[in-house]
Amino acid sequence: MAEYTLLCAREDGLESIPVEVLKDLLESPAPAGTDAMESLAIRGSVAGEILLNLIKLSASGEDASVNKAIHLGAQYFQEARNSLGGRIAPGERSIRRAWSAYMPVAHFWAALQIHVQSTANLATPISPDSYLQQLSLGNELGKLAPKLTSKNAREPICPPSELWTLPYSVELPGCTFRCHGLDEHERGWLRSYKAPSVSKYDS
Repeated sequence: MAEYTLLCAREDGLESIPVEVLKDLLESPAPAGTDAMESLAIRGSVAGEILLNLIKLSASGEDASVNKAIHLGAQYFQEARNSLGGRIAPGERSIRRAWSAYMPVAHFWAALQIHVQSTANLATPISPDSYLQQLSLGNELGKLAPKLTSKNAREPICPPSELWTLPYSVELPGCTFRCHGLDEHERGWLRSYKAPSVSKYDS
């Protein structure tokens, strides 16, 4: 797991996030139900993981391609499939579909990923301050996403016009995010990467 440095300022008197904003971030056209929500959450976290891998690749001076990001997350994606009892089909196509569907909000899912990785006790309720910090981090990741480029990409990986943003009226705590790049294990795993043929994921 790559190291992240995250500094969130705690300030008093900040405006509360309207309930409508939080609802917009969580709304989905999928049918209600625990299984459906779990499935959506897993797919969102898959997109968040891909974005974090893209950021790590870029911070390490590597070409930030979605193919490499998926390769780096192979173990994570397998665990995601297992946790869904096979409701995510095996193979990279299903991972790519999750990325395509959730790319516009991947920065907010990535912020949640970092929070989960940094929380020792996952049973601890998320406080209002923690929600604000996650949204602030997601906002910072959303600024980074459009800067990610791949030499072989035909179009931007994360087009800024497609990324979800928070209303300007929402005040967030200060947040500085730094990614220290790939760790040694990830660098070793990246060496086993083989670029797919151009037509492999066409159609």
